[in-house]
Parts: sequence; structure tokens; C-alpha cells
Amino acid sequence: MFVAAMVALMTLSVYANDIVIKLEVEGHTSVPRSELPVITARIDNDNICRTNVSEYSGNIAVAVKNAAGDTLISHTEAVFDSTQFMTDVSNLEDGSYTITYTLEDSTVLGGDFEKE
Repeated sequence: MFVAAMVALMTLSVYANDIVIKLEVEGHTSVPRSELPVITARIDNDNICRTNVSEYSGNIAVAVKNAAGDTLISHTEAVFDSTQFMTDVSNLEDGSYTITYTLEDSTVLGGDFEKE
């Protein structure tokens, strides 16, 4: 039974794709930011990008762009220290995309992912 559960868990994790999120643009504030928020993102097997944000409170503008730089999905999320939100990418065609997270001080974090 334990082995079957472990195989099921390993099978599920194969379909999820982690997105490496990194700093793209430093924000413009009068007081330098001492820490960046922690943002993790993963595309699950239902083609939903699940984003977790911690160590930040404020609005975050989310944008998904194609390889040509066209914005295909955008929305704004209110974050309070530790928040999870979803971005549905199921309607995107297979290909390469970038997801960006723009904070209120114009700091931009983002990462690339493949939709298959």
C-alpha cells in the first residue's frame, strides 16, 4: 500500500512544472528594498499556474506573455503577507511563455515556462 502511494505521488509530480522566478527589474522607491518577496510558481497538470507569494503585502500585477512579447493574460492580485492565487493558462497554445509579477514599486520578478 505504501509503495502504491509513493508511485502515485511520483507520477503526479512528473506533470507539474516549477517555474524559476527571478528578479528582472529593480523597483524605484525612495527607500531601498531590503528583501524581495518570495514567489514560487508551478504549472499543474490542469494547466493552472499556482503562484505562492510570501513576505509581501500589496497589489501584484500578473502578466503572461508569448515569445513575441505579446501580453495574453493579465490580472492584478491583492497579496497579504502569504497568499496563493491561480492563473489559468489552459487556453494558451503549446509554446514558450514568460510570466511576470510586477510589485507596486515597479519591481518585476518573472520566469519562463513551456506549455505542452
